[in-house]
Amino acid sequence: MPGIKRSLDIRLNKTVSEETLRAIAIKLKADEPRDFERTFIAYYLPDMAVGAGAWATTHFNPKLEVRVLGLTAEAEKMLAKEPAHDSREVIGRWLDSSPFVGGRITIFRDSGKVYFEQTFKDGSALTEELLEKPSSIGQRYNMAIASYTGDHWIIDGRGNLQIRDNQGLITTAKKID
Repeated sequence: MPGIKRSLDIRLNKTVSEETLRAIAIKLKADEPRDFERTFIAYYLPDMAVGAGAWATTHFNPKLEVRVLGLTAEAEKMLAKEPAHDSREVIGRWLDSSPFVGGRITIFRDSGKVYFEQTFKDGSALTEELLEKPSSIGQRYNMAIASYTGDHWIIDGRGNLQIRDNQGLITTAKKID
């Protein structure tokens, strides 16, 4: 909207600090020769779909507001370094940078059952029982109590965790080495 609103989608190659986001936003705004009352900038990480929720935003509304909606670099480091529990057989651990709900995902076996555990950046966690079954694209895990949206997870050939539902792929969480 000329003179009123400008919206930009920016692809980043990695997570960056709030200070870096602020610097990028100021540069993008300064480099635009036209004047806008408001400028909205959404930032996406490499595997994120544009329009499906940004990792971070910097909005001049009209004053600059910087918000990281997914995992910060510091949160990624903290979640990746936390040790696995000794009493369970860990199938895999992944980092999910999805806006608002990102965190560390662990799929593990304990007492003959398979579980999904998501630890969020605030330290809280959610644990659900899973059912394991083979799939043509990797090992598949469904919720033991089926969700109406068909939530399920598939470990792909590279060891990453595909987060899916009845509509298809939502996002891919990266394996923690």
